[in-house]
Amino acid sequence: MLSIKPVSEARFAAMAEEWQACLGASDSDPLFMSWPWLYSWWETWSQVLGMELVLLEVFDQQGEVVGIGPFCRRVLMTPAGIRVSRLYMLGNAWRLAPTVRTEYCGIIARRGYEKPVEAAIVSALERLGWDELICSDVPENQLEMLKTGCFAGQGGCRVIPRTDDAGIRIDTTGCFDNWLGGLGKNTRLKAYNRRSYLKKQGELAHLDHDEGRDGDFFSCLNAFHMKRWGKPAFEREALRFHRLLLQRLHLCGGTQAMTVILFNNRCVSVLYDLVVRGCRYNLQAGYEEEFDTKVSLGYLHLGFAIEAAFRHHTTVAYDLLAGNGKKQFYKSHFHGETVHFSTFQVVRSPLLKALYRVQAASPPLVARAFSRRVGL
Repeated sequence: MLSIKPVSEARFAAMAEEWQACLGASDSDPLFMSWPWLYSWWETWSQVLGMELVLLEVFDQQGEVVGIGPFCRRVLMTPAGIRVSRLYMLGNAWRLAPTVRTEYCGIIARRGYEKPVEAAIVSALERLGWDELICSDVPENQLEMLKTGCFAGQGGCRVIPRTDDAGIRIDTTGCFDNWLGGLGKNTRLKAYNRRSYLKKQGELAHLDHDEGRDGDFFSCLNAFHMKRWGKPAFEREALRFHRLLLQRLHLCGGTQAMTVILFNNRCVSVLYDLVVRGCRYNLQAGYEEEFDTKVSLGYLHLGFAIEAAFRHHTTVAYDLLAGNGKKQFYKSHFHGETVHFSTFQVVRSPLLKALYRVQAASPPLVARAFSRRVGL
């Protein structure tokens, strides 16, 4: 028999060790579902967004933590004056404000406890007051009870699929040369073979970031993004989040892998990776876009990083995560496994269900105008 109780903000701040013990015994993602990531997100955005913590802790009969349900709640007032109590997965603020993207979202459950933990958390959610629940960037085969409308028989909920996305995860347990040989000719040229071309033109170096030599890493990253995209990679809150995360990363067994490419002693590319429990995650990159018409620095830098993951004996995967490139889904060129994510909405309020039905039945232009007016 499992028991469940809500977690206070004070308890959340102090539970890193127990959180990580539960996470380490689960199949949940070791970075995005870690205490350093989610607590740093909460500390950064909870007050800015006016969030209420809805964190649920599940215990077995011995009092050991066997599950965690990471949620938060915000009460919104739409332009039409409709009060909406919305639950979110902790780490995301869907259609509310841009924060960092938290992927692989879900419930944390010790192996062997997955179904009873999810059932206990769903039962606890049923007893809470909310109008709709947003589950963002959930991987396949996760939160199945919610995806299939588990509240339907008791609360009459409606499940609305919102977006589907894909990422690429490369198995790095094999031989780098074999993986490289399996790439398409053009991808192999951009990710690896252009090294020879650059070495003939000058001095090429792929190095760990050194603040004394290269300056502040995030300043370099933001400068590249300002020139390419017209906005920084990380604005004030996101920058605070990442600095907090790096301070706490050791608590989930993680290390940073910030690297630079220098050409003739000038920084032309930066790559922001984190390594946690054998997986290297590619969080962000920035580079000099007009460096050389024959060279794609983004591909080249990823080639160096993926090779390093193959060469490191404890790294088993390189995760390019979800999201498209500027012009194409370039990540698919790297011969990895496709990881599918979905964002869906569970609507419990009778009024909201009726409004969403009207929206779904309307022509696209009418639906968009309706959404703007009502605020859905």
